Amino acid sequence: MTKETKSILTKVLITLLISAAVFFVPFEALGVPVNSVQVSVIALFVFAALMWILEPIPIWATSVMVIAICLLALSNKAFNFLRPAASYDKDAVCAIIQDVVGKDGAANQQSVKDPQKDGSIKWITPLEKIEKDVNERLTKKGKFNEEEFYTSMNYVILNTANKAEAVAAKALAEGAADNPAADYAAAAQQADTPEALAKNISYQQQLAIDLKDATTKLVDKDLQKRIKALATHSVNVMNSKNTMATFADPIIILFLGGFFLAAAATKYGLDQNLARVLVRPFGTNPKLVMLGLMVVTALFSMFMSNTATAAMMIAILTPVLKLIPGSDKGRIAIALCIPLGANIGGMGTPIGTPPNAVAIKTLQSLDLNVSFGKWMAIGVPYVILLLFFAWLVLMWMFPFKIKELKLDIGGVFRKDFHALVVYATFIVTIFLWVTADIKIPGFFNGWGVDSNTIAIIPIAVFAVTGVITAKDLKLLEWDVLWLVAGGFALGVALEETQLAKDLINAIPFASWSFFALMVGACFISMFAATFMSNSATAALLMPILGTVAGGMMHAGSMGAPDAAGLMVAVAFSTSLAFALPISTPPNAIAYATGVVPQSCMAKSGVVLCLIGFALAIVMSYMLINIGFFS
Repeated sequence: MTKETKSILTKVLITLLISAAVFFVPFEALGVPVNSVQVSVIALFVFAALMWILEPIPIWATSVMVIAICLLALSNKAFNFLRPAASYDKDAVCAIIQDVVGKDGAANQQSVKDPQKDGSIKWITPLEKIEKDVNERLTKKGKFNEEEFYTSMNYVILNTANKAEAVAAKALAEGAADNPAADYAAAAQQADTPEALAKNISYQQQLAIDLKDATTKLVDKDLQKRIKALATHSVNVMNSKNTMATFADPIIILFLGGFFLAAAATKYGLDQNLARVLVRPFGTNPKLVMLGLMVVTALFSMFMSNTATAAMMIAILTPVLKLIPGSDKGRIAIALCIPLGANIGGMGTPIGTPPNAVAIKTLQSLDLNVSFGKWMAIGVPYVILLLFFAWLVLMWMFPFKIKELKLDIGGVFRKDFHALVVYATFIVTIFLWVTADIKIPGFFNGWGVDSNTIAIIPIAVFAVTGVITAKDLKLLEWDVLWLVAGGFALGVALEETQLAKDLINAIPFASWSFFALMVGACFISMFAATFMSNSATAALLMPILGTVAGGMMHAGSMGAPDAAGLMVAVAFSTSLAFALPISTPPNAIAYATGVVPQSCMAKSGVVLCLIGFALAIVMSYMLINIGFFS
């Protein structure tokens, strides 16, 4: 057994042991009442965190494993021997219905025709039929929460009332007499549907009145408490369809659209040609050339993979680095400006880096939507400010000795059909993304589509025109999409097992300070992203922070604008992974040149992390206070 294999097995064993230990934690004694399924979800979070931190397997593979565990062990379609039992107190549901409808009312006076699965007919009272229909609806829905209990009872009772009313109206319209011996009564007993409820019109009318009155009782405070208690003691499992859907979540499609744009731009030389054009105005002054490189790299990384952008720009700079003397610290600055530009630029758009997408998804789970254009309105100013500070830090720490630096970037804009399709699609897609939510009263009311839907345009256009072929598809960064999907699956687990809601009820969020939460969450995100993938950090922390934000909103200690500002600040902080070669692929690419000592990357990275950390908090707090997120 090799040393590497031993290391992997040790990491996996440590992960499994710590994850298994979760099942022995006395949550009840700690004031956090959780059921067996919810404990399994907590163990899954621990498992994912340790696998992402220790990385015995690629981080995207851990995400796929998380989704697999959700499907095979925690969902309603899991293996029989692993499937958790979703359950609720059916007797308690029936007791509530009896108290709402009334045992002595019209609903318990006569019989209803109820066809059985075997073809036989059973006669039961409307009250019994309502109890049966409510329980069937709940079982079919598979959601045993407060909202669904209330909705199911209200829907079935009101639906039964409407059907009784309709039967009475039909009987009157057909001239049936209002007595049990009427021809209509015989017809009702022979009806094929269970909605033929009674033997006379007066009964039907009274039943409808009683049941409609009964629905108003569901809002009674005591009954609401009983429904809430019913939900609290229920056990929910994950829905397999919703878990599977994380692979094709709208945010995933948004990212995929960005990948298609990036792949087409690289294939047809748009990226390198734009770099040549955009860097030219910065002249030959080394300081300005470095600024130009940072700006161009940041601009590309807003719409392309940070890794691909860094790799391309480093490739362009490799001949230039050889021309700068080894004694010139400016050589380090030029090499470091690329990963900094790539990491910072990705914060500018929803598709620039996975943490942004995870933040937007978390906000959507709180019924808060930040559009592509609105994110850019926040992200681009942040990127500009942080780029400027990064430029100043690099010049201060690694000053240039040479007085002139010339970049020779080749290439020419192609004019063939496919290249023109790429240019046009790039312009149209970005224009639609930026202007999707712009509204001008009396003139323009937006495009009527969201950013996720717009992302399908480059996918469809490039596929149909042959810009992107089957061979090109294999080169897309599917691992990033699967990594993000794993984070979404953790969010689904929190929501569907009701763990998020139970944590909200168990933790006194009303006493929490919003500003302290923001500072703490941003620091933890930044610190964790320094030692593990920023995408994995976001996938792990965002669902938890979404739960906390939801709890504080429910407790009244946080408003919707505060929650939006919190998620934006955390997303930015998660991308402040500048200090180590292992923090992000762009850092590793720059370090691999051999020009950047790890100590130099750490010193400049720590300074910029602190600047970015403070800037993220100040900027988000300011935007909240001026009503930007309102």
